[in-house]
Amino acid sequence: MKRFYVFLTVAAVLAAMGMGVGLAAADEPDDDTHSILDRTDAENASELQVETVQNWATDEQLEALNDSERERVETWLEDAPELESAELDEYEVAFGDGGTWITDYELNDGEARITFIVENQRTVDVEDAMDGIGEDGIVEPYSREYELSEGETTISMDVREFRGASTVGVTVDGTTARLSTEMQDPETEEENPFHTFGGESGLFFGTGMATTAAALGAFIVIRQEESGVIEA
Repeated sequence: MKRFYVFLTVAAVLAAMGMGVGLAAADEPDDDTHSILDRTDAENASELQVETVQNWATDEQLEALNDSERERVETWLEDAPELESAELDEYEVAFGDGGTWITDYELNDGEARITFIVENQRTVDVEDAMDGIGEDGIVEPYSREYELSEGETTISMDVREFRGASTVGVTVDGTTARLSTEMQDPETEEENPFHTFGGESGLFFGTGMATTAAALGAFIVIRQEESGVIEA
């Protein structure tokens, strides 16, 4: 009987310890969030760090924390800077599921200027799609690789113009977007049926000369004939 009571006592102690461990685990944020809260002052936190804590701090997670931990997380979020999501209300291109945006671009005078906003450090490829246009043979277009830091970055690259237009391809994680300006129509003369004869003025001048020469020739012939009759 004593053994039975001892067994129940040990089981109860172990169960209590297990519950304590479970509560302690529930009271602790995950490793990434805990690291941010421990090592980063809220005022100096990056957008990515703020977003990480916000995504973790759901109502369910906060309710599982003890009072001191919950207050700590809520206070940290209150002191953290606001996420600048307003900048993304207007953008030119969004890549994939988000995280990389082109907010502005300009192609002018042989230069491409592109402004990106990225949530995490990202590599982008920019290719001059007009490179080699109008040339004979196989041409590998010029391209450059850029490392973008978190936040806003503006890059610039020399590009080729063709008929006043430029085109670049921007590739992020296998997704490519093309940025371009309108191509101007080539300046061509209107088809002129009298072009071979020097245009209308050349044609009329030639016709006038031919008519004058013919009239003069006829006049000379008539005068010669008249002279012949008189002499006879």
